[in-house]
Amino acid sequence: MSIKTILRASALVSLVGGAAQAEEFTLTMSHYLPPVLGLHVDFLEPFARQIEKATGGKVSVDIQTAGSALGTITKQWDQVADGIADISFGLHGIPRGRFSCTQVIELPFLTDSVEEANEVLWNVYPEFLAEEHADVKVLALMAHDPGVLATTGGKRVENPEDLAGLRIRVPSPYVAAMIEDLGGIPVGMPPGQVYENMQTGALDGVVLPWAGLKEFRITEVTTNAIEIGAYTTPFYFIMNQDKFDSLPADVQEAIDSISGDALVAQFPDWWTAWGAAGPAQITDASGEVISPDAALRQAWIDATASTVTRLEADLAAECSNGAALITQARALSSN
Repeated sequence: MSIKTILRASALVSLVGGAAQAEEFTLTMSHYLPPVLGLHVDFLEPFARQIEKATGGKVSVDIQTAGSALGTITKQWDQVADGIADISFGLHGIPRGRFSCTQVIELPFLTDSVEEANEVLWNVYPEFLAEEHADVKVLALMAHDPGVLATTGGKRVENPEDLAGLRIRVPSPYVAAMIEDLGGIPVGMPPGQVYENMQTGALDGVVLPWAGLKEFRITEVTTNAIEIGAYTTPFYFIMNQDKFDSLPADVQEAIDSISGDALVAQFPDWWTAWGAAGPAQITDASGEVISPDAALRQAWIDATASTVTRLEADLAAECSNGAALITQARALSSN
């Protein structure tokens, strides 16, 4: 056998061996969102590719989105906890009742910015929320930008009393309690159905962050919006602990290097960017967007004070060490 032939054979073996190493592990990531939304395009898809790059191609990530067998919103947590998926992104509030401590971030007017909401949520996690997340590896926790109250049909809302009698789609029991106590009629409904119901007059309004209003095209049927910033919603980004533990140390280090603090720090800018075009879409169509000054925001806080007191009492009763959690969350917030 010639030297040239030996070298070719050696090169082929090296290539085959390298390819085998490059595809040594495949991780399945699942979430409940369409692949056109910002959460997928700017966060989840790039995160998967970052894992592949950081591991030198040793790991590949297969993403299953809405409409796939793993894309059901109610199953994201259990899929990872049970090892059906390796990584998932989901909402703490769906299904309800599992994360009574984590819902502290949903308290009306607890935070007043997306930066503060994410900072509070991530900082109370180690001491107060870890127990609720004990059966998985937490890659990050997220909160969206402060909620906006958008209405249609000329139903203008500026002050709390303007809500009386209005049918408002709500995202959570905490927001439902606030709307009801202010004289509104809370309506539970998936965000994908809001556009049609506001267009036909079946709904008078909705509470959502700017990103949701824009991505579900609700800005097109909005005549008035007020940036009350009354709430935010928590999300989880998790990995199966056993799967993580089974990976080589260098792969574990690669995943850790792009999750945790480094990942949480990126969420505020993403949410701001996703919702940035929302206000102009309303005002360009002759609608109105109200940005409350300190006095108006305080009027909303005062009007919902009794609701918040009641919700805090419920949370303290439902959550282990709930009173201390609320105290710490308020100490971290500016309100």
